[in-house]
Amino acid sequence: MFVVIPFLDEGFLGRLLFIIFYFLFLSSGINFLNKKYKTGIILLFIVAPFGILILDIFFNLDWLTLLVDLFIIFYCVWLGSIILARTFSKGHITSNRVLGAIIVYLLSGFVFALIYHIIYLLSGHAAFNGLITFQRTEFMYFSITTLTTLGYGDVTPVNVFARSLSNLEALNGQLYPAILIARLVSMEFATTRNN
Repeated sequence: MFVVIPFLDEGFLGRLLFIIFYFLFLSSGINFLNKKYKTGIILLFIVAPFGILILDIFFNLDWLTLLVDLFIIFYCVWLGSIILARTFSKGHITSNRVLGAIIVYLLSGFVFALIYHIIYLLSGHAAFNGLITFQRTEFMYFSITTLTTLGYGDVTPVNVFARSLSNLEALNGQLYPAILIARLVSMEFATTRNN
C-alpha cells in the first residue's frame, strides 16, 4: 500500500498499475473467506471487479469509478470482519493475530479514503481544500494522516459529511489500537492462566 500508491496517477500507466494493485489486493484476501463458497466468491470478488476496473480504465466514467469504490469498500469491510473474528477467537495470541489486527487498522484507513473519494465524486472539488489532483492517492494520504491523528493541515475537509467522517476516523485511529492492545493482552493472560 505504501510502495505502490505513490506511483499511481490518472494516466494509462497509473491506471494499469491501479488494476494490478487492486487485483493483487482483492485476490490476497480470498484465503480468509468461506471455503464452502470459494468458487462463487472468487467470481464475485475477483473476476467482477477486475472487469469493472478494465472498463474504468478505458471509459473513465465517474459512475464506474463510484462503483469500483463501493465494491472495494464492501470487500474491505467483509474481509476486515472475518480477520477480526479470527483475531479474537480463542487460543494463544500469535504474531499472525497481531498482524491481522494491524491489517484491519490499515483497511479502515483504506475504506475511509474510498469514502472520501466518493464524497468528492458526488460533491465536486469544493468538498476538500488543499487537494491538487483529486486522485485516490491524495485521499489515501489524507485518510492515513487523519487515522494516525497526525493532521498536517494541508488538506482539510469542507463538506459536512467529510468533516464528520474525518472526526470518526480520527477517533478510530486513537481508540482502535488502545482497545485492541488491551483486548489481546487480556486474552493472552486468560489463555495462559487457564493452562
